[in-house]
Amino acid sequence: MPSAPATTAVLYSQSEVPDSLFDDDSIDVTDLTVQTTRALDEILPPVDPALLAEEPRFAYFPWRKSLVKIPGPLSFRRLRLDRNRHKLTAADLDAAAKLRIGVVGLSVGHAIALTLTLEGLAGELRLADFDDLELTNMNRIPATLLDIDTNKAVVASRRLSEIDPYLTTSVFSNGITAANIDEFLDGLDLVVEECDSFDVKVLVRHRCRQLGIPVLMETSDGGTLDVERFDLEPDRPLFHGLAGDLHIEDLVGLDRARLTPLAVKVLEPAMVTAPMAASAIELGHSVTAWPQLAGDVLLGGATVAAAVRRLVQGRPLPSGRVRFDRDTWLDGLTDPLDRVLGNVGTADESADRELPVEEMSDLELITYAASRAPSAGNQQPWQIIADDDSVTIALDRCRTSTLDIEHRASAVAVGAALHNARVAAASRGVLDDIEVVADDRTILGRVRLKGLGAGVHAPEHERELRSLLARSTRRGPGDGSPLDDTDLIRLADVADTEVTRLVPLADRARITTFASIADRSDRVRFLTPQLHREMFAELTADPTDGAGIDIASLDLPPAMAGMLDVLRRADVMSLLDEWGGGAALGADAAARVTSASGILLLVQRGRTSADYLRAGLVVEQLWATAEQLGYAVHPMTPAFLYAFDDATARSLSSNHGDVLAGLRREMHELCPVADDESVTIALRVSRSASPTVRSRRLPG
Repeated sequence: MPSAPATTAVLYSQSEVPDSLFDDDSIDVTDLTVQTTRALDEILPPVDPALLAEEPRFAYFPWRKSLVKIPGPLSFRRLRLDRNRHKLTAADLDAAAKLRIGVVGLSVGHAIALTLTLEGLAGELRLADFDDLELTNMNRIPATLLDIDTNKAVVASRRLSEIDPYLTTSVFSNGITAANIDEFLDGLDLVVEECDSFDVKVLVRHRCRQLGIPVLMETSDGGTLDVERFDLEPDRPLFHGLAGDLHIEDLVGLDRARLTPLAVKVLEPAMVTAPMAASAIELGHSVTAWPQLAGDVLLGGATVAAAVRRLVQGRPLPSGRVRFDRDTWLDGLTDPLDRVLGNVGTADESADRELPVEEMSDLELITYAASRAPSAGNQQPWQIIADDDSVTIALDRCRTSTLDIEHRASAVAVGAALHNARVAAASRGVLDDIEVVADDRTILGRVRLKGLGAGVHAPEHERELRSLLARSTRRGPGDGSPLDDTDLIRLADVADTEVTRLVPLADRARITTFASIADRSDRVRFLTPQLHREMFAELTADPTDGAGIDIASLDLPPAMAGMLDVLRRADVMSLLDEWGGGAALGADAAARVTSASGILLLVQRGRTSADYLRAGLVVEQLWATAEQLGYAVHPMTPAFLYAFDDATARSLSSNHGDVLAGLRREMHELCPVADDESVTIALRVSRSASPTVRSRRLPG
């Protein structure tokens, strides 16, 4: 009797390889371990050293007359499935390696078994088909002319073995019969049924229902995927009850003419594609078998693999039917260009036109100057109220965020606006005094006025006002050149007051430490759902928005700008957090800090709202002075800055609170402050050619 054809590779340890294989000149011997060892050395994250020490194996493919030296099973799997990572976790793949799956019918089934193997979604595959490969099969089965007249299950098994010699495969070359079905199903976790014989379809489901084995089927028409969870529903009717209460004994002896209507019922005649419905009528007349396209068959492999992934990951996969109809999808093509053009706002040009300063009245100038102050996220957390006696800048508690603890950042912004208003009033000679009011209910700054319209202009204050009105945030990278000592003295002269003192980070070591803090702080902002949501709510590309940070002003590197729509997705951040990933999320912040000439930390004396407001007056002066000295200024306030203790820092992030608490302690080591002091703001100063983009303002 002829021997059964070889269907899988024969595996040997190095010491077990028969000499005859090396001595046979007709056998091609290949060593892949040099390449794979190098790849294992370079893979990220680094592999367990035990894998590198694993003994290689030899895989012999008799039908190829080839002997191949390959890594051991653990290192082979680690390397072959490396590109699955972040779509399938190591735990997912370990669970998949235990799956035993049977595939009945190796036309569509070939593509399914191939996809399951490529993705590492099975530890054992049993393949059943009685038919040999013919030329008419090669419009959809990924085989070669050299495989013709070979059993389809054998062809598939050989191909899978050439991809993964460690995968266990077995072949049932007589197909599925009442005599062998129990052997085929024994111990299986899942069956994928893709055969043409309707009676075998019923037989497989009938026995799977009795054994509690789920069944998947992909019809390759309109991308229809069926899921029958007999493991969860032991009394579920076959084919969702679409063909009635079927019994295998009722189908014995039925010819194609009588079986075809039952098969069509299962497919739901109103739902099948028109070519398939018409072909059902033409079977035996103008066509000899059901039509199938390679694209549909390959899509079937992908959809079944997606269903198996859900089982592996413990995600819901109920009984039912779904269609992945490519033609329907293509009918719904939309043009991204239309969406891009449709999202471009049309700015009201008149809103961007500003009355020249010299044409403004005293009150117009003072309120305008106040409105040009900086604020976190350009939220402008104030209300500006003017009358003949005063201009009041009051905190608007509605314009806040999670990081604005007890409105401390907002109080700084109100202080900066108060400084601008004070300088504007002084430039017109109408400044009387300023007042700060801060208690549990109120945070405001007030400029008291005198002699509106009759004041004498003060040139020195007009020059200062011009610099304040020209002030901008420039976020582009610097050239890394150091701060000049004379510049540091000038900046310290501005910042060292009864209210505040300056702590400059000017040496490379301290700048690098702050860069590391900024890096990890930004990563937490991305990975904390509330902080991530607020961060992207601050960004705008709409020229009609009066608040928020213009995306154009971020001066993002091309790689990050291209990923912005990915970075704003909460589901992506959730996955990165789940994987312990996202190391790159803070890299841009770190790079910007590293490129700086220095970091100016303004430390205030006192921790009340009034103290933050008064420190805001100095912030604006310090910022304007740095710009006058030729530096670009960019506030880079870490997420935890306004937390007075570790507990408050932890409360800012539901999932990374401990990280923020730790960063707060690192910051204290970098910039020690007394119990009655606090860091008001961190300003990155650099020499930069980045463009100036003026922040828009809400209407007054």
